[in-house]
Amino acid sequence: MEPIVVGLLGITHPHASARVRALREIDGVEVVAAADDDSRLNYFTDKYDMEARSVEAVLQDERINAIMVHSKSKDMVAHALRALEAGKSVVVEKPGGGTVEDLERLAEAEAQAGPGQVVQVGYNVRLAQSITRAKELIEAGVIGEVVTVAARGAALVGEHRTAHLNQPADMGGVLWILGCHMLDSLVHMFGAPESVNARVHKSARLSDETSREDSAAVLLNYPDMSMTFSFDGHDPLEWFESSRITVYGTAGMIELGILPQKLRVYVEQDRAGWPAGWTEWTQSYFTPPFARTEANKFSELPELENISNFHTEMRGWVQSIRTGAPVVAPVADALAVARIVKACYRSEKDRGACIEVATA
Repeated sequence: MEPIVVGLLGITHPHASARVRALREIDGVEVVAAADDDSRLNYFTDKYDMEARSVEAVLQDERINAIMVHSKSKDMVAHALRALEAGKSVVVEKPGGGTVEDLERLAEAEAQAGPGQVVQVGYNVRLAQSITRAKELIEAGVIGEVVTVAARGAALVGEHRTAHLNQPADMGGVLWILGCHMLDSLVHMFGAPESVNARVHKSARLSDETSREDSAAVLLNYPDMSMTFSFDGHDPLEWFESSRITVYGTAGMIELGILPQKLRVYVEQDRAGWPAGWTEWTQSYFTPPFARTEANKFSELPELENISNFHTEMRGWVQSIRTGAPVVAPVADALAVARIVKACYRSEKDRGACIEVATA
């Protein structure tokens, strides 16, 4: 079993500590060092028992063969490219950069990476058991042919105004940085749409000059399928607790939730081992708080309580490095998401006009 020795470039993204904890539960994996010019670096490295180093020291350490990038979005690709040039595998926090152009650069770098180097983007909502199982059922034809999909994503009320979601170099705000999770899940399940019609809204009642947007309504246009996506930045529930995907087929339907993970399957008659009527699975009826304390729920260093999807994500990354298994969250999908979001912003500028989603 190949030892995986991990260093971090950037520690300010909220998911950094969750991935450190998830990785340390995998046999043969060490997380040894982190670099960041943020004043909280020593707090982070002391708390998670690793060395504080410079970026150069992390990259020059021959023992480190894998890098996690948790910097500001604008710096993600620059860090990832340096890591790849140093011969290391990389996981880049979602959305993988600040703009479509960033993701295009990351895709180009991935194509030129050396043998055995793995590039993964930090989309882990797609790895929820509810989404994985629903995708399997759809592909097996349990609900017949998919006709319509309705999806909702949500962010905890108030987060849309935080500095983390309104970085000047990013192409968007809360829709881009958090709405991308559910859009990625849709791309994972159904592929990218041909075009979008979108309205991206900012409410003067609920938002001030610190935020770019707070909600969106999107039509994702496929050749023979209708899909809607609504996003709300004023949700009073926990992160993802009200996020939903409902899939309507010619022979039944599937409803799925993210946190807690829930799956409801309806078939009109006994089909593929599923009895007629509703079958329901729920992981938990009580969602653990996503951030451990009220004080840090909007900070850049929250300690996440529910990290179930991070376990699946990190096991996938390590497995890809060790065995060459398919990447669980590929750059190509992250680039598709970036292009969808960019098309949404372009559509809003033209009052909801149909905008093609770029493919190259």
